[in-house]
Amino acid sequence: MTTSTTAPSSIDQPVDEREEAARRYVQQLRVFYVHAAVFVGSMAINIALNLFVNLQAGIADEWSAWWSIWALIGWGAGIAVHGFVVRLNRPSFAVSTWEQRQIERILG
Repeated sequence: MTTSTTAPSSIDQPVDEREEAARRYVQQLRVFYVHAAVFVGSMAINIALNLFVNLQAGIADEWSAWWSIWALIGWGAGIAVHGFVVRLNRPSFAVSTWEQRQIERILG
C-alpha cells in the first residue's frame, strides 16, 4: 500500500486563512502606495530645489551640480525592492486555467 503525500493547495485553505492572507497583502500594497507617493512628492521637491539652486549659481548645465539624481537613484532602488517584495508576497488562491481545465476534463 502506497500513500501519496502532497502539499495542500491554496484552494484547500480555510476561508478565514485566505481572507487573512488577502488582508495582509492589501495592507502591504497600501503601505507601498504611500511609500511611492512620498517618493514622488519628495523627488519633485528635491529636483525643483536643485534646479533653483543650480540656476541661481549659474551651473545648471553642469552634470556634477545635479545632486538630486543620487537621491532619485538610491530611493528609486528602494522603491523597486519594496514593490518586488510586495509582489512576491501576493497570495495565490486561484488554480491556473490549464490546471482547472484538466481537472474539469477528468471529472466531467
